[in-house]
Amino acid sequence: MSAEADEEIVRSAVLSAFEVGRSKDFGKLARLHADDVRFSKFSDTAPYSRQTAREASMYEEMAFANISDFKFSIENLKIDFFGDVAIATFIVEYRGILVDDYTFTGRTLNWKSRATMVFQKRRDAWLIIHEHLSKMPEQREG
Repeated sequence: MSAEADEEIVRSAVLSAFEVGRSKDFGKLARLHADDVRFSKFSDTAPYSRQTAREASMYEEMAFANISDFKFSIENLKIDFFGDVAIATFIVEYRGILVDDYTFTGRTLNWKSRATMVFQKRRDAWLIIHEHLSKMPEQREG
């Protein structure tokens, strides 16, 4: 596979990880993550502890299931390759309505996070082996 093809596969995987928020195709999350003990994730939402592949998928499914009108944008996507490892860094902005099914109320969701996704090529697939998201600090006009 060419370097350009690998870059397009990783770029597509980054977008697909967030597209699940709109499509609610939660099976796609499992197909994007490496499902072994080496996977890890630090999220920009609770819980803030290191997550395994199964925990990350579970928390992402719960979050995406409770957000309606989900939209996202990705800025400054940079992908670097180191043999069979790719590191994608970018800024992601989420928007939508966080719905509380128990009280039938909603809260507007709008924030930006810095993100890193580390991929490893396994056979012909690029799988996420680590994710780290951290919410951008509040910026005040001065």
